[in-house]
Amino acid sequence: MIRVEKINASILNQAIEFLTSVPSIDKIDEKILNNACIAYDEDKIVGCISFEEFTDKGLIRYFVFKKALSLDSLEELLHMLEDSAREKGLRMLLCIAECSQIEDLFKSLEFYPLKESKIFINEENVLSTNFKSALFLNKLLV
Repeated sequence: MIRVEKINASILNQAIEFLTSVPSIDKIDEKILNNACIAYDEDKIVGCISFEEFTDKGLIRYFVFKKALSLDSLEELLHMLEDSAREKGLRMLLCIAECSQIEDLFKSLEFYPLKESKIFINEENVLSTNFKSALFLNKLLV
């Protein structure tokens, strides 16, 4: 059975080990990791989702799963993340979907597409970056 909990000091090292086992993650930002929610199967981490704070918005980061999770488990994980974001005063969560599977998943979790013309990364319109083919989605936390 999958259980979900917020990151805490007693599982921080286990979470770092889990994330660094992913080849595309070469460095862990502990400030972002401190916003994480973790999915467990018995005593083993099987999923992690976190956000990076930008004023009153949170960009979803470290969305990593080593086991297929049910939609119910993903919803529970995301609801916990939303609660954590609200506690920090955030008003919106954003995600970047670079494939249709991720896009469909976040749409099923009530995220909605944003207009690319209004998105800037490092003061450059997203349409001029490596993310020009990605879909940006958001969810209001009201």
